[in-house]
Amino acid sequence: MDLLIALLLGVAAAAGAVLPPGMLNLSVTATSLRAGPRAGYWYVGGVVTVFLVQASVAIVGVNYLRSKPDIVELLSWWAVPVLIFLAVFFLIKYLRKRSEGQLDETAPGEEDIRHPYVQGLSVSLVNFLAIPYFFAIGSWLMIQGILSPAVVAKISFVAGAVAGAALILGAYARSAEWVDAHAHIITRHIHLVVAVVFGVLAGVQGWRVYGG
Repeated sequence: MDLLIALLLGVAAAAGAVLPPGMLNLSVTATSLRAGPRAGYWYVGGVVTVFLVQASVAIVGVNYLRSKPDIVELLSWWAVPVLIFLAVFFLIKYLRKRSEGQLDETAPGEEDIRHPYVQGLSVSLVNFLAIPYFFAIGSWLMIQGILSPAVVAKISFVAGAVAGAALILGAYARSAEWVDAHAHIITRHIHLVVAVVFGVLAGVQGWRVYGG
């Protein structure tokens, strides 16, 4: 029973991380639109691979991380300049595409994305907040006695998180055309959206680290 609860908690945690519109799921949608669902699934595979490592570090090693707060603090400090850099990078990419008149040229299957798995890895790697996110959730669940501190329960939680993320992001890849039809502005201006998301994350993280 504890393993089932841990699995479902992991799925719920993944839903909180990737279900709302954000950097990861919008990038999956854009990839699927540009190169087809298969490329989108490979992109999801790259994202989920890193997701597995991040969730494992945070949950399986939660006791170690709680005894080494300097590691979590270091990740928090480095996240700010990296997020700012990425916000500027994607903003410049958006402005360049706009100046070249390419914003309305994207169509399903039109663009050749050769390494979607690697791109998924790259985008997920810069998501520094994933470890603090799962660390905070895991710590709280264990303190409240909701999640068992047993290793098998932690592994089950991670498995649920990875499975949940894969299913949700896979749904974004599969329904990319529907998302595009109902959120045309977002998908056509994906680089601007991602730049704004990174900017907001940088602001929130900066306030927490430097001003909180």
